[in-house]
Amino acid sequence: MVVGLALLATLAPTIARADLIDDETEQLSIAPGYKRRLAAVLVLAKSHDARAVRALANGLRRDREPQIRRVAALGLSKAIDETTPVAARDVAFAALDRAAAEDRDRKVREVARKTLERLEALRRPSLTIDAPAVYVHMSNGSDLSTKAPSDAVGKLVKTVRATVMRKTPNVSTEWPGALPNAQQLATSGSRAFMIAPQIAIIAVATRGNQAEIECTVSVRVAPWGGTDASEKWSAQKAATASGSAKAITSTSANAISMGMRDCVLAVAEEVTSKQVVPFLRKLIDSR
Repeated sequence: MVVGLALLATLAPTIARADLIDDETEQLSIAPGYKRRLAAVLVLAKSHDARAVRALANGLRRDREPQIRRVAALGLSKAIDETTPVAARDVAFAALDRAAAEDRDRKVREVARKTLERLEALRRPSLTIDAPAVYVHMSNGSDLSTKAPSDAVGKLVKTVRATVMRKTPNVSTEWPGALPNAQQLATSGSRAFMIAPQIAIIAVATRGNQAEIECTVSVRVAPWGGTDASEKWSAQKAATASGSAKAITSTSANAISMGMRDCVLAVAEEVTSKQVVPFLRKLIDSR
């Protein structure tokens, strides 16, 4: 019995730390207040636990506040060291690579790049043996209309990705491990392209008991130079395809949301299939 009590006393501090990480991870994910999420980031940055690293990476990817994304990127530079499990490091590097290349806030991009430079020695070497010959990098997508349902952008990206994969089976939209930089692409011999879908316009007009929904989707496609390359849209090698459609629904909020979603996804599949994929094939075939 004494042994049991001694073991409990020894394990208690570890359990407390684990609970703290779980609590702060949850707060970073769901707390509505900016200050509470920021406090969670600062706590998680003090831990090398794999869960803390993953939580910071998730915050960098998803938090709506640029300041929190910046602190999360900086926090990863402190949370990651040689004791951090490789799998958690891979998740963090993937988030940092994406933030450095795509985050809409310039300061977030700068902090992510500096963190990548600081942690470069801890990055797992790319396994170029599994690198695809042709890689299509999908952006996170965007909603310029600001009117689409919250899940519409994610579904838009999935629809475009699925259509590209179905119509061009010789390309991959997945890269093994963290996203590659220019040197890693060159070393692997892979050719890379970027596809960036966005909801450009959503307009709703009601007439009696019906709602008419009009949507426009655009999809950019161009060569991609890796996470550390500046975006260059040169003639004949980059293009933007777009399409529009209309949907008729009842005037209930749920029906209108479903109509918006259906309109966006139908246009996305049509534009990708008939405009983006043929242009992408032309880029792949050109040397």
